[in-house]
Amino acid sequence: MRFPFRKKPAPRWIDSADLNWVPEEPLAFGPGVAAETRAAPAPEPPKPQPEPRAEPQAKTAEEPIFFGPGFSSDEAFRAFVEPRPREDAPPEAPLPPPAPPSEAANTNRAPRLWLTRLGIGLAQGLGLYLLLQLRAAGVWPGSDPYLFAAIAMAGIFAPLVLLEGLGEIPMPLLALWTGVVAALLACLGLYHHWRIQGPEQAYAGLALAVLTALMLVTAQAMLRAGVREGKVFASYRTCCDVSWSLIARLMVWGLIAGTAWALVGSGNTLFNWARGQYPMLRLSVEPALITMPLVALVSAATFALTAGGGRIRRLSKRALLACCTVALPMLVVVSAAVVLSRLHGPVSLALCLVLATLLLLAINASYRGDARRGGWRKVSEFAGAFLIVALVLIGAFALGARVVELGWTASRIYAAAMLAMLGLYGLFYSGAGLIAVGGGAWMQRIEPINRIMALVLVGVCLALASPLADPLRIAVDSQAARLKSGAVELAAFDFDYLRQRGVRFGQRALIDMAQNASPEVARDASVALSSNLRGDVPTPTEIGANIILHTPGARLPASVLTQDWHAAVTVPPCLIKPALSCDAWMLDLDRDGMNEVLLVYGTDARWWAAVLKQQGEGWTAAASFASPHCRGTLEALRSGRFTLADPLPGWRDLLVAGMRLNAKPAEGAELPCPALALL
Repeated sequence: MRFPFRKKPAPRWIDSADLNWVPEEPLAFGPGVAAETRAAPAPEPPKPQPEPRAEPQAKTAEEPIFFGPGFSSDEAFRAFVEPRPREDAPPEAPLPPPAPPSEAANTNRAPRLWLTRLGIGLAQGLGLYLLLQLRAAGVWPGSDPYLFAAIAMAGIFAPLVLLEGLGEIPMPLLALWTGVVAALLACLGLYHHWRIQGPEQAYAGLALAVLTALMLVTAQAMLRAGVREGKVFASYRTCCDVSWSLIARLMVWGLIAGTAWALVGSGNTLFNWARGQYPMLRLSVEPALITMPLVALVSAATFALTAGGGRIRRLSKRALLACCTVALPMLVVVSAAVVLSRLHGPVSLALCLVLATLLLLAINASYRGDARRGGWRKVSEFAGAFLIVALVLIGAFALGARVVELGWTASRIYAAAMLAMLGLYGLFYSGAGLIAVGGGAWMQRIEPINRIMALVLVGVCLALASPLADPLRIAVDSQAARLKSGAVELAAFDFDYLRQRGVRFGQRALIDMAQNASPEVARDASVALSSNLRGDVPTPTEIGANIILHTPGARLPASVLTQDWHAAVTVPPCLIKPALSCDAWMLDLDRDGMNEVLLVYGTDARWWAAVLKQQGEGWTAAASFASPHCRGTLEALRSGRFTLADPLPGWRDLLVAGMRLNAKPAEGAELPCPALALL
C-alpha cells in the first residue's frame, strides 16, 4: 500500500456512513487469546444486503488511505475488508483432548496384563506337562494318539498367539482369532499323526513346525496392522512397522526362551546342581513338573517385557533394521560373486535359497517406505532385486537336474515352493525398479506387492502343511509314476525311500507294487516292505501272531520267534514287521529227517516262499521258492493240495495244482551230498 499525502483530500465514497462499522466482538491480539479463540468457533459474518448507492459525503481524515485500483464493486471491497481466516493460520476447530485408553487399546504396562500373561504361560506349561503324563499313564486323552497330537499342536502354538496379541488386539477379536488358530492347528496335528502313522514314528515334523510358524507370524502381522488402522488392508507403512516390530519381538523372545530351555529344559542340569549344592532339600519331584512351567513362565514374561512401545522392543527393532540395511550392499556383492561363479561350475541350491531370502529381507529393511534414503541404499535395492531373479534361476537349474536324475522328494518340493515364492518377489521387485528408472518413485511399487504376496505366502504354507499339497504324497506319487512309465530302471529305483521316508503314502505305494504284474517289481517292493524301520521291532508274541501254521498238530519252534531276523537278507516280512502275516508249513524239504519251516508271504497274484532251516541253536534262510505266475496257487497251497517230489538230489520240489516249483538254494548254503544220502 502507498500513502499519498495531500493537503485537501477530496471526499470519497468509502468515507460514507454505511461503511463506518466495527466488529460485534472486539478483536484481541494478546498472547493469551489464541487458545480462547480456538475454543469457540468464530461467528458467521452477516451477509451483506444490497443497498442503493449513496452519494459520498465529505469526511475529513488526517491521512486518507488509497487502496489502489481493482475494486470495481462494493462486493469486491467488502470481500476484501471482511475478516477471513488466513491459509497459514492454525485450524479454528478445537483439538480434541486425548481420550483415555479403552479396554482394546494398548495397555501393556498395566499390572493386570502382566498377571494375565504369567497366568497364560503357567497354564500352558502345566497343561503340556499333564498331557505328557496322561500319555505315559495311558489315560485319556493321552491314550488316544490322534487326540494327543491335536491337543499338543494347539497347546504349543495357540498360547503364543494369545500372548503376543494381548494388549495389541482388542480382546473379543483376539479371543476369536486364538480359537480359530487353535482349531486349525488341531486339524493339522490330526493330519500329521495320520500321515506319519503314529507319534512313535521316526519323523521329526520340522517342516510342519516351520510352515506353521511362518504362517502364524505373517497372519498375526496382517491382523495387527489392520487393527491399528481400523481396516482390513492396512497401509504399507503400518504393515512394515508392525511386521518388523513383531519380528524383533520374536527374536528377543526366542533368545530368552531358548536360553531358559537350554539351562533348565531337560531338568538334569538344574536339579543335579541343586542336589549337589543343597543335599538337605531331598529333591524327589519329577524335573519336568518344574522345568516345563518355568520355561513357559519365562516365555510369557518375555512377551510382557517386549509389549507396547517399550525400550527393549524399540531398540531391538532399530538394531534389526540397521543390521539388515547395512548388510544389503554386502549381500549384493556376495550374491553377484555367486552368480558369476556359476560360469565356472555348479552352485549349491541351498546357497542360492539362503542368499535370495536374505536379499529379500534386506531390501525391505532398507526401503521401509522412506523416500529420503541415501543413494547407496537405492542402488543396492535395485541391484538386489535383479540378483534375486538370477539366484532363483541358478537354483531352479540345479533343482531340475536333481529331479530329472532322482525324481521328486519332499525336500525338493519344499525347495521348489521356496524358489517359486522368491522368484515372484524377484520379478515384481525388478519391475518396480524398472518403473522407478522410468520416472516413478524409487521402488515404491513394492508396497502393494508385499501386501499381496503376504496373502499368497499364508496360502502356500497352509497348502503345504495340509492335505491340499502335501509334499510327501506328491513325492511318492511322482516316484511311483516314474517307475510305472519306465523313466527309471528297476535297479536304480529307490524302494527304500518309499519305505523309510514316504511314511503312510510310501507304504501304500509299496503294497500296490507288491501286486504288480512284473515279478521283479513285486519282489523288490515286498523286500522293501520287509525292511526294518527305526524303532519298529516286533515282540516274539507279535511275530507268533503274524504266522499262520497250516500243518496239523505242529507248533512253531520258540527259537524262530525269539531270533533277531533284522540282519538276514530277504526274510519274510512277518518276522521283522508287526501286523504282516505269513503262512507256514513244517516240512522235511531236504530229506534230512528234520522239518524245516516253509514261510509263504504275498498275495495270490504274487507270492514268495522262504525255507528256514535250523543250524545249531539258530535258524537261517536256507532256500527260497520261485514266484509262480499263475493265480490260484496260493489258495491251493493253503488248502493242502500239494505234494513233495524228488526230481533231483538236493531240495525236493513242490507239486502245486499240477505245477512243479523248484527250490533255489541260497548263496553259501550247503546242499546234501548224494552219496551220503544213498547210504
